Amino acid sequence: MPTTNNASVKVNKKTRDGIRWLMVAYDTATFVALWWVYFALLPIIAGVRSPDMRSAGIYLLVNYTIFLGFRLLRDSYKQILRYGAPQAFSRELQATACAAILLVPVNYILDQHHLVPYPLPFTFLIAFTALYVIVSILARFAYYHFYTRALEDTKFGRFLRKMITLLFRVDFDSKVPGAVLPFGAQVAATTGPINELQKIIDQFAIHGDVTLIEQINKGYINRTYYVETLSQRGHIHKYTLQRINTNVFPDVDALMDNFKLTTEHLYGRLDLPGQHTRGSIPRFRQTKDGRPYFKDDTGCWRMLTYFDHVYSVDLPETTEVFYNAGIAFGNFMSEMSDVPVEDVKTVIPNFHNTLSRYQNLEKSIAKDPKGRVSQVQPEIDFVRARADQYGIISQALESGEIPTRVTHNDCNLNNILFDDETNLPVAIIDLDTVMPSSPLYDFGDSIRIGTNTAKDDEKDLSKVSCNLELFEAYARGYLEACGKMLTKKELELLPYAALIITAEDGIRFLMDHIDGDTYYHIYYPGQNLDRARTQLKLVEDMEQKLPQIKEIIRSICQELSLEI
Repeated sequence: MPTTNNASVKVNKKTRDGIRWLMVAYDTATFVALWWVYFALLPIIAGVRSPDMRSAGIYLLVNYTIFLGFRLLRDSYKQILRYGAPQAFSRELQATACAAILLVPVNYILDQHHLVPYPLPFTFLIAFTALYVIVSILARFAYYHFYTRALEDTKFGRFLRKMITLLFRVDFDSKVPGAVLPFGAQVAATTGPINELQKIIDQFAIHGDVTLIEQINKGYINRTYYVETLSQRGHIHKYTLQRINTNVFPDVDALMDNFKLTTEHLYGRLDLPGQHTRGSIPRFRQTKDGRPYFKDDTGCWRMLTYFDHVYSVDLPETTEVFYNAGIAFGNFMSEMSDVPVEDVKTVIPNFHNTLSRYQNLEKSIAKDPKGRVSQVQPEIDFVRARADQYGIISQALESGEIPTRVTHNDCNLNNILFDDETNLPVAIIDLDTVMPSSPLYDFGDSIRIGTNTAKDDEKDLSKVSCNLELFEAYARGYLEACGKMLTKKELELLPYAALIITAEDGIRFLMDHIDGDTYYHIYYPGQNLDRARTQLKLVEDMEQKLPQIKEIIRSICQELSLEI
């Protein structure tokens, strides 16, 4: 399995930043040299006395600060590929043009108001500005010409490669665009692919060359990475790379069939309050041979779109955030109601069958593969005492009392992305568990996560409770979005949904702890047990608040004219 860590992936960002500041240093040296040469030649070419050192220094500082400032504000150096193909110069040319335009009034003011000891004629300063712009553009094109010649396997090409490596520190052997050699001895550490993940990324039809890979430490199931590439036109592209957990999803073809069906159905239809132009759901990038995922001896990999300028939260900070989350998942449920249930494959049988989960827990207790059962007897007793409740929803589905629908099945709050500025929902992600089920499970899962006053692995159980104000906010948003499609029986069972799904998750965390942490990814030993204890404490609190929960649902349904 390829691995990555903070040290290995940060090298690439440092490399990109290194070329940026190396270019700043070269541009500064070029400007200073040209400035002093120009002043030295003024008496010869124009018969004008050169300014003293102080005056020349003031002119240099003002003029170059404007040039450099515009280039840094436009982030133009960051966009240049190996010091730039001509297509990559657009930002720098824009910045240089804006600086040149601004220098006209600035130099006029310096000239007219005698702000330097020895002011130069305005026309001479404008002439220098034009000269510098021309020289900087020609220098870029000249460099690009010699760089492309250096790629040729000729005697002259090899000579140029050595010279460019020496003068500009460009690492021709690296796959990193714009990679520069360090000014030290550890050259081998920065050459070659970024890491083993590069070989996997190369299988996908994406734009540009990889410049950055960072692991995203969120989510329990799949291993996820942020990937950044740079195209030859200087454009940065961003992707999400995931290694699919085949222990959880053994039928990857069925998983990706569901993913494709869901994304194609929702693209352009799922309307979220803050969504961006790229849509409201992630879409996958095919491999170069047209497949939806890539498989090798390290596992099954897929490449997804990346949403920029967004954030996710584990717990809602305000009732407004949770209300909007209810609208988002409610809209998802409403739009997916058009998809025939028989067209969607069940990738995890009995995924939200709480009674089946409990029966599986009993099997794990009997096997006790890691010898942990004796350590969790109080939790086992708590779960067993409520065994008669676990079949309320699953039995209603089996009997046909409530309809089977296509649902998300993992309506965790952090599966909604919110806009950085508006704080409105942008996208719904993590579509792997889209399957035939009941919206009661979706609703209950959101409540389980969002109303919990503590984090999901909280060790201090006194902090764990169900926030009824947040419960009401989410229920209102959800029912406003999809309440009219729910049957009377579904609305009747809604108050029990959070109780049942919270117990189910407690069962699942407890079973995974007993089995040896094979399903959920953990970041420290015993984390699944902490997660289980948190869920079971939340069940206890919800039981005490069930009369209030029922009244909240009844009141909202009455306001929305929903029959219950």
